[in-house]
Amino acid sequence: MRSQLALIGLAFLTQAAVAEPTRDEVMSGAARCAGIADNRTWLDCFYGSAQPMRTLLGLSPAPPGQIKLVPPPGAAYVSPETTRYAPPPAKSRGFLADVLGSSKPVASDVPMTAYKFGRDGKFTVILKNGQSYRQEESDLVFAKWNRPASTYLVTIVGASDNFVLKVKDEPGTVFHVRRM
Repeated sequence: MRSQLALIGLAFLTQAAVAEPTRDEVMSGAARCAGIADNRTWLDCFYGSAQPMRTLLGLSPAPPGQIKLVPPPGAAYVSPETTRYAPPPAKSRGFLADVLGSSKPVASDVPMTAYKFGRDGKFTVILKNGQSYRQEESDLVFAKWNRPASTYLVTIVGASDNFVLKVKDEPGTVFHVRRM
C-alpha cells in the first residue's frame, strides 16, 4: 500500500517537470517569429509556435499554414530593421581586454521588439537587432515597464556572458542580464 501511495505521489510531483520543456519550446518558437514585419503573418507564426502545447494538452492541431511559419530551432526571421541595428562582428581586443571586459556598448540605443515578465518578476527582452537577454536571478532591481516595447531604447554594456542593460528614459537604473 505504501509503495502504491509513493508511486502516485511521485507521478503528481513529476507533472510540473514534464510541462516545463514544452513551455520552453513554445516560447522559443514564439521568439523565433519576432522578425516578421507583417502583423497577421506574425500572429499566425505565434499561433503555430503553440503546437507542442496543443499536442500535450490533446487539443486540435493548429492549421498547417501556421505551423510551417515557425522557423526551426537555430533559425529566425530577419527583417531589414533587424540588420540595421546589428553590431559589427566582435574582434579580439587582446588577452587583457578580453579578460577584464570593455565599457564599449554591445548595443546602443536599440529599440526593444518585445519584453515579458516571468512569475518571479524578472524580464526577458528581445531587441530589434535579434539579441535576447534575460535578467539575472540575483538582480534586485525590478522593471516596471508598461508601454509598447518599441518605445524603449536599450544600451547593453559588458563582456563575456554577463551584461548591464540600461533603458534610455530610466537614468541611474541598471539591470544585470545574460544573453540567451
